[in-house]
Amino acid sequence: MMQTMHFHLAALAFLLSPSLPVGSVVDSREGDACEGDASMMLQLLHSHSHQGRDANPLCAELSDGRLRRLAGGPYTEEDVGKVACHMAANVFENGTIIASPSRGTEKIHTYPDGSSINQNDYYYMWQRDAGLTMLTLLRVAKGGPVVTKQLENYASLYHEIWSKATPNKNCAPWGAGDGWCSVLGEPKFFVNGSVYDKPWGRNQNDGPAINAMVLMEVLSDGKADPTSRENAKADIISALKYVGGMGLDSTIDPWEMLYGQHYFVQSIQHRAMAMGADIAQKEGWKGVDNFPLWVPMLSHLVEQHWNATSGVIGETNARPYFKLQGPKCLSSSDEGANESTVRTSPCELDVAVLLGSLSARAGHGLGSAVQEVFPPHDSRMLVTAYHLVESMAPTYEVNSIDDDAGLPGVLIGRYPGDEYSGVIMDPADSNDVCSGYNCASAWFLATHGLAEFIYASADAAAKGDMKADGMNQGYLLAAMDMALPKAKRGRCKALPRTAKELAEKLIAGGDGVLARAKHHASSDLHMSEQIYRGNNKLPGVTPGDMIGARDLTWSYASLLDALAARADAVIAVSAMSS
Repeated sequence: MMQTMHFHLAALAFLLSPSLPVGSVVDSREGDACEGDASMMLQLLHSHSHQGRDANPLCAELSDGRLRRLAGGPYTEEDVGKVACHMAANVFENGTIIASPSRGTEKIHTYPDGSSINQNDYYYMWQRDAGLTMLTLLRVAKGGPVVTKQLENYASLYHEIWSKATPNKNCAPWGAGDGWCSVLGEPKFFVNGSVYDKPWGRNQNDGPAINAMVLMEVLSDGKADPTSRENAKADIISALKYVGGMGLDSTIDPWEMLYGQHYFVQSIQHRAMAMGADIAQKEGWKGVDNFPLWVPMLSHLVEQHWNATSGVIGETNARPYFKLQGPKCLSSSDEGANESTVRTSPCELDVAVLLGSLSARAGHGLGSAVQEVFPPHDSRMLVTAYHLVESMAPTYEVNSIDDDAGLPGVLIGRYPGDEYSGVIMDPADSNDVCSGYNCASAWFLATHGLAEFIYASADAAAKGDMKADGMNQGYLLAAMDMALPKAKRGRCKALPRTAKELAEKLIAGGDGVLARAKHHASSDLHMSEQIYRGNNKLPGVTPGDMIGARDLTWSYASLLDALAARADAVIAVSAMSS
């Protein structure tokens, strides 16, 4: 998501939905712990003018019942349709996908002196957000006529955008070759398709990799006309040559705050290159001899993010300095933490690691012979997830309030010490209400990503790909406990004896995480960027209220991805039973 300076990110029977067609596999009974200014925001959400289902063809297609397999846990089939339509409202028929309809003028809270905190301006198309949204659409609704047309229009739009030179000349590495930029590394575009030409964090090299993966779908579905196929092929080659040629260099991170080598970026680059090398070999492309050579190079770069000393997969290597963005250590979430705070290991904890692992999974198609370096079920990834949750969740006042209310699950943000509050001041010269470490709150996309990660663990357990060991046991116990209110957690000290039971309990844990996030959405399931943490970071705002940009596209896409992972896990458990 987008940062201001650069990228700115009671009874609970519904934990098992009977609407899932493969049957009920999750036991959410609670008997045995081992089993087991808000009104302003709401007015903005309800007044936000959406096209109706009849007027928005994509909404109509996504809510016609084809997504019913995603229903489960706290989300009914009707809920899934609503979420999909909220996302579709940000997807324009010409291919443009905006990050949010927020323009920076919508007030969240007004103070006695007349100043206010507003939603940030996200009315742009970010390469990363748009590409990930298209991948989500294709994951959950590939083959539908409107989705197919959307893919064609998206590919056509990117062909037009990438064919023009960027007007910008300030891309990193600054001072070592100033005066250059590539349109492929541009972070975002105006809604009219022109390149954003104001100061920003450039270059961002996950965008061309993500969108190369989208464009490969144009070639794989066999429905595109010859011109569209040729354009997609040319754009894939151009994007992957850029990715490979820049692979050893640093870039801006997905949160647009830090220059370095990032797990999220490099894991996705590795997957895109593996897919590109595969399709190039199968179709006999010329001039791409470096593709199969870049695959192991990128794999090696991804491997370097495992820190055996601290015992986690760190998001950023080759970080030039600890300034502007903190070191993301366990101690970074301490009250009053700042740049001088002693860095308690592990550091470089970031939900982008989980999101990168989920986005870089090998499917059954292109590049499937090249396995992930750190798949979601890898014990090193699981222990990283454990430390990540522990570094943030206990410090959010909203989690304490939800715990007292008996909610399952947990809310998390991007990383410990996150500085980005998600709001801007109006007037712009007003003193910031919050600045420095820990101004940020919980994020819908981060919490949904955690749920998807837990579901991926369940799927791996059911398929025999994940075995319990000394490294991952803490994560597995904590993930299962997410199905329960906090008062009932910690009673189970041993893992289930069978893989099936473990998988079922992990699905229930993921359901608990989604349930807590859903509790903070509006009644008609609109979702903003963040869920206010409390701790008096934004005086006047109630903990648990939605803040930041409204109707964030990535918030909706991340939920659909999580529900797709849940459906996969339920099917895997059902296969064990049969």
